[in-house]
Amino acid sequence: MASFVVGANGGFQSELLPGIAVGPPYGGGASQGSLDVVSLGDNGSITLSFDDNRIVDGPGVDFRVFENPFLNDVSGQTFAEVGIVSASADGVNFFAFPHNASTFAGLAGVTPVYGTPGNGIDPRTPAAGGDGFDLATIGLANARFVRIQDPGAAIPDPGNAFPVPGVGKSGFDLDAIVAVSSQEICAGCCDVNGDGLRQINDAVLLLREVLGVNTGSATCGPSPCSTGTCGDANRSEALDIGDAVLCLRTVLEQVSRCTRGECDLDP
Repeated sequence: MASFVVGANGGFQSELLPGIAVGPPYGGGASQGSLDVVSLGDNGSITLSFDDNRIVDGPGVDFRVFENPFLNDVSGQTFAEVGIVSASADGVNFFAFPHNASTFAGLAGVTPVYGTPGNGIDPRTPAAGGDGFDLATIGLANARFVRIQDPGAAIPDPGNAFPVPGVGKSGFDLDAIVAVSSQEICAGCCDVNGDGLRQINDAVLLLREVLGVNTGSATCGPSPCSTGTCGDANRSEALDIGDAVLCLRTVLEQVSRCTRGECDLDP
């Protein structure tokens, strides 16, 4: 999580950040909103960062945003608390997705969420529900940051007129953001000599660096890890023996994922 700004009457489960806002969605289905959420409050915002991967522009939807809207069984209408979505490649320059304040097109928090762990629905697919966004719409080739801004009274969604859930539980309720089209970046931290390849030589150079052995040459080339130090594979903000071991395993292809957690939902 990069930032959280609580708005009026927001903050429900904010003490559980960042965990409550990362990982897969916990949908409640068409008629029930999930409680696995954090409430932004009116005019509140949250910015999530993708550390081990980045969203890339692929065919169609590139990421999905999950809130907790649900259908009224009597009226058939959707109870929605919408959010304006922006994305950024560098965490500084954000580009908002165009939206329609009347129809809610282009906003998050519109579609009920059906995907939840254990029910067999891939959260990257339309079957999972949530609202999809295509980076091509805002002219970005990739993004590492996604921001959700509750519009408050500027957009007349049903949540603005409904007195419940009340204090602490108002505004957009974020469940999860899932990359549909993504690219791992953390493994690149193991390209110690900066030649664009991950080879046994990189692991050896990193081990010598960790042990304080003079290599006679620069041990860290350009790194694609935008927020990390070249060679810091475990993102501990220090070069240590753990980094050398992780990079060695990566070079030997004994791990198929990034070195800290799951970069994405690939098997």
